[in-house]
Amino acid sequence: MTHHTRHAALLLFCLLCACGGGGGTASSGTGAAAMSTPAAPTPPAPAPTLAEVGDRLFDETSLSASGKLACASCHVEARGHADAVGVFLPLGGLDGTHQGLRSSPSARYLDTAGAFGFDAQGRPRGGLFWDGRANSRTEQARGPLFNPDEMANADIPALAARLRALPYAADLRTAAGLPAAATDAQLVDAAVTALARYQADDAKFHPFTSKFDAVQDGSATFTAQEQRGLNLFNDPQRGNCASCHDSRPAPGQARALFTNFSYHALGVPRNTSQATRDPAFFDLGLCARSDLAGRADLCGAFRTPSLRNMALTAPYFHNASFATLEDVVAFYATRDLDPARWYPVTGGQAQLFNDLPPAYRANVQQGPPFRRTGQPPALSPQDMADVVAFLNTLTDGFSTATATH
Repeated sequence: MTHHTRHAALLLFCLLCACGGGGGTASSGTGAAAMSTPAAPTPPAPAPTLAEVGDRLFDETSLSASGKLACASCHVEARGHADAVGVFLPLGGLDGTHQGLRSSPSARYLDTAGAFGFDAQGRPRGGLFWDGRANSRTEQARGPLFNPDEMANADIPALAARLRALPYAADLRTAAGLPAAATDAQLVDAAVTALARYQADDAKFHPFTSKFDAVQDGSATFTAQEQRGLNLFNDPQRGNCASCHDSRPAPGQARALFTNFSYHALGVPRNTSQATRDPAFFDLGLCARSDLAGRADLCGAFRTPSLRNMALTAPYFHNASFATLEDVVAFYATRDLDPARWYPVTGGQAQLFNDLPPAYRANVQQGPPFRRTGQPPALSPQDMADVVAFLNTLTDGFSTATATH
């Protein structure tokens, strides 16, 4: 083969290679560009966080002995994370037939409640639940899981068995940094920590998206009626609501919580609609706690709830004795001026504070807006309507685009 012949053959070979000849796989492009780039490996999914697992646990009915009750059953998001509309506590217990005796308080805006204790003046403050017996969200989350009238787990091993049966049990262990062979106590601790972390981290439990917040931010204005209601709410001689339900931020806080986490005996009437209630039973609030059993002065006192989302959280008070916001405001304004409106009448006499034994009725709070017989009412019917109008501005989810004035 001559030099020119060898050169032509080599040129032909190169052309064939560049065009995918020689029996190889065809490709587009030429040279190095024709070579395919290996796909980058898919990164592993991020490990679930405790808050994300807690979100799932919050809705998990299989954690209850009856298989019917979850945290979300008593703390309904659409109702401000309080009782479902028209319901006083869903039935719980082993067989789903037990009726509890206290309404579900809202689970929102509790992050700064702090541990239960007494201030410099000896007044009780802080804690969670109506009687402040839980000092943290973790303690609060644990309570209903073992309450015989609620989720009714018999003990830690019983709850741990239910946790192990969850399809996402491995996610719980991973999020909590537990081994596959985690103990019963470790699993239960991880679950209540996850529930607490979910409520602490998720904005749904502290959204601050009410019209009140929009007004504070300058993006909305109150109606004339709402402004009158706020003025009455703050007036210490009229509504006096702000003395317990602070309408201004506490020191170190950016937003008003509408509670100072204090305790008061208000003398609310007995709820006679609770069909399973023992007529001899009285819920004594703080002094029913074993550690406060000797404090007769605390009998009948319950924690002051936040008024945020109050329009959503009926029924009201610890015993669910009022169904409407209008009745709540009217009770404060007329409790002592028109007691027959609120309490049973026997022999022509209203039985005041009938949800407390007589020995503790002196604990019931006096002072504005409560007025004694013969005094002028602190709030007129129009005033009461104005206060209700203001309270409706505390509902989360306000939008200037859909607001009506």
